[in-house]
Amino acid sequence: MSSKTGPEKATQSERLLHLLDKAYEAPFQPDNFHELMKAAHNFYFESWDDLSVTDIKSANFANDSTLASHLNRIELLIRERELENRSHATNLNKPTLIALLINPDTWICEGNHLAAEFFGQRFPCAFKELKLEKSSLNQLKKMAQRALSSGFNNEICRVKRSDTSVASLAKCGVWINPEENEANQKKGLAVSIAHFNWTPNALGFCQSMFQLADSETSVLAALLNGKTQAEIAAERGRSVETIKAQAKSILRKSGCSKVSDLMVLATTYGLLVDPGGERNFQTSDKPLDFARPDKIFMSKDGRKISYGIHGDTNGQVVLFVHGLVHGPFFPADMIAAFKEDGLTVIAPSRPGFGLSDPPENWKNFDEIVIQDALSLLNAKTEGPVTVVAHQGGVSHACRITNALGDRAKNMVMIGAGIPIDEKRHLEGMGLQTRIAAMGVKYTPRLLETMIRIGIANELRRGVKPYLHHLFSNSPIDQNLLDDPNIYPICEAGILHMIEQGPKAMVNDGSAAMADWSGDLLSITCPVIWVHGTMDPIMRLDFVLEYVGQHRGDPVIEVENGAGNMHLSHADICYKAILDAARN
Repeated sequence: MSSKTGPEKATQSERLLHLLDKAYEAPFQPDNFHELMKAAHNFYFESWDDLSVTDIKSANFANDSTLASHLNRIELLIRERELENRSHATNLNKPTLIALLINPDTWICEGNHLAAEFFGQRFPCAFKELKLEKSSLNQLKKMAQRALSSGFNNEICRVKRSDTSVASLAKCGVWINPEENEANQKKGLAVSIAHFNWTPNALGFCQSMFQLADSETSVLAALLNGKTQAEIAAERGRSVETIKAQAKSILRKSGCSKVSDLMVLATTYGLLVDPGGERNFQTSDKPLDFARPDKIFMSKDGRKISYGIHGDTNGQVVLFVHGLVHGPFFPADMIAAFKEDGLTVIAPSRPGFGLSDPPENWKNFDEIVIQDALSLLNAKTEGPVTVVAHQGGVSHACRITNALGDRAKNMVMIGAGIPIDEKRHLEGMGLQTRIAAMGVKYTPRLLETMIRIGIANELRRGVKPYLHHLFSNSPIDQNLLDDPNIYPICEAGILHMIEQGPKAMVNDGSAAMADWSGDLLSITCPVIWVHGTMDPIMRLDFVLEYVGQHRGDPVIEVENGAGNMHLSHADICYKAILDAARN
């Protein structure tokens, strides 16, 4: 990225227009996402080497209605492009989903070849002639009508063909024909139906994610294929009560309240790992590779908080405040160590992450994080708590520690970093981290759109390429993605991060970029830092300097520790946590 040519010398308006041009292109050129990132870097900074922030500080982007209008249109393009890719008759050469286009005036349906195979009929045909059960047909029509009035939404329903009991998932959205000029654009309804063939690879991934026993995985497979509990009991030679108990266990472990929600979540995971089959999950009696937040706590104000609790249920309490990318996940050997050493580790998902409810008002995000943590802790213990801050969760962890008061026994910083100084710390960060740091601070709405583009474009290629892109400035972390004990946790963390969209990510990043030095310096309990020599976000020398000047806490230096340090050097990180909880 030269500083002598191109948008670097342009005005702020020209830089923004260049960035918007790349954003408009992104839905149609998904392989050029890196060009969007370069345009974003040029918008925020003078050049790659000159990290002087451009005059964005003086601009009022939050109240720029023209920019907001562009971003809304870009996000609409992303959604419609996804629907078009799945549903437009001229773009279905390599479809992965059954796709229908419905004329809302005549209710005549067009379908791709998978639709013809699925329904066993020719297209076009009348909507009422689709070979679905009557209840499924009525439900699908009502959902389609709601989509027509409200546009794209997240509503999904279960549908069954009239000649089989196998269940599928249907989703509707509004589609605009891009071949029409703007004045004559016609809206239609795009329906995508996921009729997923549950391969051992996809089922094995769900087993790993939900931590199911082999028998539960077999029941899950039957449920996903539309079997009733009575049918499953008859096929397996078990009582209906046994199958009911297993089904309840599956729902509890997956964090879902009903089977339709379970189908949505499982199919989402299934579509990510199949086709492509680079993983070869085996269903066996071996211990699972990692543990996930598999419990739901309802706070007094009605908020749903997803969390995991691991180790000795009567042990010394540790609150784990998760980082952004890895989430609240732990390897199996660490879980076993928690129990053996008498630790009770409570690991909640923050608002809007995983299955935890988002806040009603995002402006209250930081406060809700504290309230959720205290509500959960108070329900589990009245005693002392050791707080572990992992990476980007550090600002929240500091505020929670202060809110705990005398109950905060110790604090452990795992790759947690320090309050960011734009002038000094950005140099060592990678492209995306720099952009995120500036975006959350000055243009959160713009960053949200770029994250949506990134999720839509990068995840088409799979989670592993997305992680490689994310760790582009850390070869150590990229190499660790080939470790079968580390990659599944990274993958689960990404799904946990994006499950509810980018708003939680933007607000979480905003908390990290704010000046939380007062929260850190107010902590009165002992604090220990564990930081890698190759940390890709915050250089070790910056941490040593800051801690030495302001707090004087001990810092454990982890040789070759990088973004996945808590997994690659789990023994060092675990010992720090154990020592803090015991002392």
